[in-house]
Amino acid sequence: MQTIALPPPDALSPAARAAEITAILATAIVRSWVSEGQPESQVGLGFVADQRVHTTPYQEERLS
Repeated sequence: MQTIALPPPDALSPAARAAEITAILATAIVRSWVSEGQPESQVGLGFVADQRVHTTPYQEERLS
């Protein structure tokens, strides 16, 4: 894989930034279409079916 030298964002015009974002999104869309033919691998997270995972590690405190 080749490393591409990109210009710093401060040196780009707004139109050039939009074109770069569009190119990145288009590449991601094309890659997702191409990868549909490959078998999907499933990764287990180690939780049993009835367990839930919360993003907050603590219970919310209620102020009375």
